[in-house]
Amino acid sequence: MGSIFPPGGLVLITGVNGFLASHLVLELVERGYAVRGTVRSTESASWITKAVKTRYPTGKFDVLVVPSLSAPGIMDDLIRDVDGIAYVAADTSLNADHTQVIPPGLEALQAALESAARAPSVKRFVLTSSYTAAVDTLEVAPQPGSEVRVSKDSWNETSSIRARTPPPYSPMHALVVYQALKTECERLFWKFASDEKPGFVQNSVLPGFVIGPIVHSQQRGSTSALVKGYFDDPSNNQQLAWISAPWVVDVADNALLHLAGLTDEAVRNERLLALADPYELRNFGTAFEQIDPTRQWPAPASEATKQAGSKWVADTKSSGKRKALRRFWRVCEGHAWRVIRTGSFGHFRSEDHPGSCSEMRNQPQPTAH
Repeated sequence: MGSIFPPGGLVLITGVNGFLASHLVLELVERGYAVRGTVRSTESASWITKAVKTRYPTGKFDVLVVPSLSAPGIMDDLIRDVDGIAYVAADTSLNADHTQVIPPGLEALQAALESAARAPSVKRFVLTSSYTAAVDTLEVAPQPGSEVRVSKDSWNETSSIRARTPPPYSPMHALVVYQALKTECERLFWKFASDEKPGFVQNSVLPGFVIGPIVHSQQRGSTSALVKGYFDDPSNNQQLAWISAPWVVDVADNALLHLAGLTDEAVRNERLLALADPYELRNFGTAFEQIDPTRQWPAPASEATKQAGSKWVADTKSSGKRKALRRFWRVCEGHAWRVIRTGSFGHFRSEDHPGSCSEMRNQPQPTAH
């Protein structure tokens, strides 16, 4: 299948300095697309520009400092003349007060969709959602000997209610609010598609826990920074144990699914489940020991309490990922942990990890499965 708009087209990426977004910009620039990115600070603008220009000196990449995507009229200016939009930016502050997180997030996304609908150049709009929009993993868990199956038709039905409970809040409440934000943003996204029927194709990507290398030494790395922290200090596993993600995904694979949602003619109006491998903390330790056999990374006691014989199942074939795999996703199950075993996580690696653009060009395209 061909591309909905050819290389040379202009793509807007919000929050372009983020962990996922920075990999997406590299994939786009490498393929000849022009990218307009937004960041919140001049410091972020400096290092993300350096990261891209070091790899692709002639690449077309511009960064705009935008403190707030909710500012009146700002999206009209950002979207002008763009062919595709990757709406990646999100509130990751883990603020437990839902009134400070959910309404601003919905307002910013609504403004972006409305601006895009007014712009005749826009052909694609991709939303970075989350596996948490499909299932409340803080509330739902497989029973012994059973499974919980997640598909493109699955929705988190409980986090929005739980996020609005009054204080005092439990230590996990911030994650509940985050799950509610992701769920409500994606519901708004698809409601807009149904009600307004804009002139562009909409796709969403629902990643699991994202792992892989950062693109610059000044990048925080979000989820990958937690992995690096655990590698550096085996006792520093509380946050990784706290996270209830059933799946992991390599950041490069995640970026490629976004690329498919933006450019692949065959991927239309899809919820793409970027869920590759089971998330188990002991797998981090096993992978780390292959890097440094002289050390050990014991899993916390909470790992042992997981229900025996239970499992999470992601129905990725029904999600539209099969279409995207035909052109973009190099490897599926097992790849994320191979990335960890190479030492490519949470710290700066340039072009030498298995998900790098340069290596992917030399790999045969996989068969979708």
